[in-house]
Amino acid sequence: MNKDTRVAVCCYAGDQHQVVGNLNAYLHHGCPVTILSPEDSQVVINHDSVTNRFGGKRAYIGQDSLDREAEHLRLLLEFPENHFLIHDSDSVSLDAKIPDYLYAEPDILWNNQVNDPIPDHQAFFPDSWPHVAFQAPYFLSRKTIEALLAVKDDPRCKASPMMPFIDFYMVQLAYTAGVPWKRYPDCVCCGPGLALGLISHNISIYHGIKDPKLVTALVGARRRFLSGEGRTA
Repeated sequence: MNKDTRVAVCCYAGDQHQVVGNLNAYLHHGCPVTILSPEDSQVVINHDSVTNRFGGKRAYIGQDSLDREAEHLRLLLEFPENHFLIHDSDSVSLDAKIPDYLYAEPDILWNNQVNDPIPDHQAFFPDSWPHVAFQAPYFLSRKTIEALLAVKDDPRCKASPMMPFIDFYMVQLAYTAGVPWKRYPDCVCCGPGLALGLISHNISIYHGIKDPKLVTALVGARRRFLSGEGRTA
């Protein structure tokens, strides 16, 4: 199950409690797990299946945050696997088995894509780019990561004063590198009030869940849903 795959979690010291609380949801894939955090805000998880790597500076937005993301992608290439499931501390994939469709098209930047209709943001997008953000988790092949990193110093991949976010940096990298992308068909970005209710809609990949207790509840609810228990019209 999930052969040749490494799970990574991008985080910083301030959300280490989320990583600890969600650890079972990262380990249940049966893959080695790597925790990626800034040099100046390190997270260390002591577990036999977990490695800890540090790179870049702590920053929520701006060029330092983008440079750190690129460094974390580079660090993953030091490992032998060819597939990488990359989480933020508030994203989770509820199923232990990573979907087969991801391996069927491995050289695509799979992501929890959301539309961005905010009027003030639209000037950021070149005419040929869709108005979207690529949110975690990401599923990438080694080849895809190498292609993204090859353009990291391109001026089109620098932090925009209007949109200096990692979610948009991944769009910049993909479009500058010519890397194809797709949205998971079973993903959502939502707050805690909606999360459990979406289980019955066959949603298995979440972003924006900051409460480890809710993650545990979602994993349990997903298992019951797949077993046929608790399904609703």
